[in-house]
Amino acid sequence: MRKLLVLILIFAVSPVMAQEAEQYTCPMHPHYIADQMGTCPICGMDLVPVKSDGNQASGSGVVVSPEMIQTMGIRTAPVRVLTMGDVIRSYGNVMPSTRLETIVASRVEGWVEDLAVSAEGDGAEAGDLLYRVYSPDLIAAQRDYVNALKSGSASRSTATERRLKSLGMQAGVIATVKNSRNVMERLPVYAEQAGIVSHLAIRDGDYVKPGSSIMRLQNYDEVWVVASVAEKDLSRIKKGDAVTLSFPDAGDRRQGVVDYIYPTVDDLTRTGKVRIVLPNEVGTLKPGGYADIEFALEQTEHLAVPAEAILRDSQGAHVVTMKNDGAFKPVMVRTGMTANGYTAIEAGLTEGDMIVVSGQFLLDSEASLREGFRKMTPAASLMEMDSNTPLSELPVNAETLALIDHFVDAGLYFHEALVDGYRIDPFFLDASLKAGDALLETFGETRLAPVIEQAMGAIEEAKRSPEADDHKTALGEALIDLMAALEPWMLEGAPIHYRDLGVSLFRDAVSGKLWVQEGAKASNPFGGSSARRIDWPDPMAGMSDAQSGRSPSEHNH
Repeated sequence: MRKLLVLILIFAVSPVMAQEAEQYTCPMHPHYIADQMGTCPICGMDLVPVKSDGNQASGSGVVVSPEMIQTMGIRTAPVRVLTMGDVIRSYGNVMPSTRLETIVASRVEGWVEDLAVSAEGDGAEAGDLLYRVYSPDLIAAQRDYVNALKSGSASRSTATERRLKSLGMQAGVIATVKNSRNVMERLPVYAEQAGIVSHLAIRDGDYVKPGSSIMRLQNYDEVWVVASVAEKDLSRIKKGDAVTLSFPDAGDRRQGVVDYIYPTVDDLTRTGKVRIVLPNEVGTLKPGGYADIEFALEQTEHLAVPAEAILRDSQGAHVVTMKNDGAFKPVMVRTGMTANGYTAIEAGLTEGDMIVVSGQFLLDSEASLREGFRKMTPAASLMEMDSNTPLSELPVNAETLALIDHFVDAGLYFHEALVDGYRIDPFFLDASLKAGDALLETFGETRLAPVIEQAMGAIEEAKRSPEADDHKTALGEALIDLMAALEPWMLEGAPIHYRDLGVSLFRDAVSGKLWVQEGAKASNPFGGSSARRIDWPDPMAGMSDAQSGRSPSEHNH
């Protein structure tokens, strides 16, 4: 259906004519077409101008009828001013608040009787009876207190009352003795605050000594969420910063603020702890629960568009704009931060401009509307492609390379996340999947198809990794699958392209796992101690000058 829509579009649009742009090709690989002078990504030879046959027209945009816009499902939105701020994403766990924990301990020797809470999980309200204690020391202290009261000596009464408090007798019980002037043999102990028994160390009839732990009462009306934040981001977070918390298992979403930043960093995970306090009167948040956390940093106003409207190719970022007359035209933009599904626009658009949010791949397909779809691979070359065409002979151009590079960029992203120890953002992978769909429309019957299909499968696998119990292992497996898919293309399809981009391909010396990274010094994401760098093959190696069409001085590419 999508392929049919693309074909309908090609015949339904009316090109807006503009001055013809010059194109360049490789003498050894004439199927490669570029807009600028440079070198061939396959063999490294200098490109030469394409001889025009005078039959092709170039355009700066296309005009689509309203009916076609509806059929293609194109959705637009205006450029608008939003209050945005950088966002730090993290994760954390729900913990009980130690501020709401009450420890009940004995200050005297005696025997516990009438234990009212008999198991962990039993609840008690403030003022409820917890247990009674029979203690000869408390009985003797009460007698001294009662005698002091009867004697009328204020100083003696004060001293004996102070002694009762030091033995752990609660104020309400002391008041009862004071009013009745009677000694209580079995003194009651009441809950100071409401809570649930989280630890019970005694049974009815147990003998206790001074310092013996009786029980712990934990109140869950307020809980803590302790977030793990990468060391490099800790300095950007301040007490009082706004926080958005999502609890996927509880189906809850909350707003909070930073309450405390712990002063230490874990030497193994290189993360610090940040505490957020949340009300929990209903009890939906359970200690031990998982939370996805977003820290919103300083908020400022920016021109912004939905993040999915941004397309990226070898020239940079651009969006597809829509004019009142139904004309669509790509516009280069300079982007800023991305937060809450929107990307800031620093240059290229003005407030109120209409841009395409979805369906732009049907209009653009990374083949660039600037040339009115002229730069898409010639139909004759497409007709000649089949499953036997070598990767190095597929009719690709700079825009096609930019689409494939989305997957190589994903490999670099996975490598960085594994090395630095953070969870990836699945949103950033959507562009790769859209690029894959566009590539399969053109190269679905070639050797590039299994490369793209397997790479898309690895991307889908990676998008699920942040939710895995061991997200690092899950992402590592996705990287393994992604590199297994891309290896044929990177080494056979356009090795010189990746060499010139400054990326390196490594293989773990023991496990044989592949990864791609920037720079020539290996940084093994799989934890291995040794790795072997794979040299980019030179497709021209072993050919004579006559075969290659180069003079001897051209061997320095």
